[in-house]
Amino acid sequence: MAGRLAVWRNARPGGFPVPDLALAALLFLIAVASAATGQPDEGPPAITVPAAVAMTAPLAWRRKLPLLPALAAAAANLLQGWLAHTPGSLWSLVVFAVGMYSVAAWSSEGAAAIGGSVLLAALLAGEWLGHGPDYLFIVLVFGGIWLLGRAARVWRGRLKYQQLHESDAARLAVAEERLRIARELHDVLGHSMSVIAVQADAAGAALDGRPDLAREPLRVIHSTARGSLAEIRAMLDVLRGEDGGAAPGLSRLGPLLDGSALAGLPVTQRISADLPALEPAADLALYRVVQESLTNVLKHAGMIPTSVSVQPAGGGVEAEIRNAPGHVPAGDPGRGYGLQGLRERMQLAGGTLDAGPMDDGGWRVCARIPGPGSRPSGTVGGEGT
Repeated sequence: MAGRLAVWRNARPGGFPVPDLALAALLFLIAVASAATGQPDEGPPAITVPAAVAMTAPLAWRRKLPLLPALAAAAANLLQGWLAHTPGSLWSLVVFAVGMYSVAAWSSEGAAAIGGSVLLAALLAGEWLGHGPDYLFIVLVFGGIWLLGRAARVWRGRLKYQQLHESDAARLAVAEERLRIARELHDVLGHSMSVIAVQADAAGAALDGRPDLAREPLRVIHSTARGSLAEIRAMLDVLRGEDGGAAPGLSRLGPLLDGSALAGLPVTQRISADLPALEPAADLALYRVVQESLTNVLKHAGMIPTSVSVQPAGGGVEAEIRNAPGHVPAGDPGRGYGLQGLRERMQLAGGTLDAGPMDDGGWRVCARIPGPGSRPSGTVGGEGT
């Protein structure tokens, strides 16, 4: 029922809203019948019937041309008041009220002022022609209707602005979510694909001379691929609103560094056992910094000594990754979106990221993020090579 009513209200036969056509038709029938039968008697039908038609028919244009009903009602009121009696029946008051409201609610400020003034002046002139005393009543009632129409226009404008603002906010949220998903996929797939590529090269080289040595690179490829699939599955579970997987954080640095070592990258780790607890977004951001930094070392420098340090710093956490000079100059960090994505991620988490070459030709990445200062529930510390 509600759906059919909404369709009826939104229909526009000939470009006219159905409610406006229905209102105009109803008042037209009532006005013509009243004028033709002389109930009430306001003059000869030759005058009152055309006046009734002129007052009611333009109401169909009350939203398309709001000035038309107001000016037509004003002219018909003056003409009938001059040639016969001023319209004073109930339907005529309704027509004047609808015309005054429409010109105020659906016109610009200037047009609303002109239409309202003309209609009010015509009503006062008709009262004068009929020797009536209700001038103050006309000003108060129809002036109030005009103000009500302007208030309705302002309210519609604010509602439309709010809807546009909500639509823009929704589009912005979708764009930010797409960027976040792209960043997550880049971090997960970039690291795993780099490890798989390096190990595949090693396995291919071993197959030519020592097939038995290809077993270990294939095992690393297998474990790296399964780990990446697990992370992607956890990400999809989060997107579907399921609680099946948790985002990685500092507590999973151990498996990450062990996997990098198995891939052939000599990693020296120094992770404090007294790290403060971080917000989930900050915890994930630091994990991704370490992961992406190791991926960049594999991609752009090769199997060179690398150190990872994660220590408390000023109530927060500082992660520093250093690598020795590699096969490409330190000033060429690659043309991907890794560092850009890490900087955006750290900024969103309230932290900072510094990255650049060192004096010896190596590369250094340092990420700092504030924390609440509370101890985490588990211990993730360790030290070794």
